[in-house]
Amino acid sequence: LIKWETDESIRRYAARHGGNDDANNDALPRQALTAYIIELLGKGFPLERLEAPGSSLYVEQLRPICSNDTISLSGQVTGKEMTDGLRLVHCVVAVENDRNEPVAQARAIISL
Repeated sequence: LIKWETDESIRRYAARHGGNDDANNDALPRQALTAYIIELLGKGFPLERLEAPGSSLYVEQLRPICSNDTISLSGQVTGKEMTDGLRLVHCVVAVENDRNEPVAQARAIISL
């Protein structure tokens, strides 16, 4: 998944999500980054399963995503297990900017 951020898109996301929770108000809000990660996971799993019992998402932002950054998100399945009757799929998501710098990473467990 590829996203290009502009001053306008950052302002729009900040207004929609009640401002930016980072010290850098010119950066993409964390909620928008999380939405991008969910969008990526939704390409491989039904969206309703991302909120199913047993599912979880942990996002760690490593550096700000600023205007004119192009970010790419990629994910992979790292494991599968059966726990308490739940079929769980473990995934990792990497987010890099156009300078190949990691800007975020995420771990997801999806309950199928």
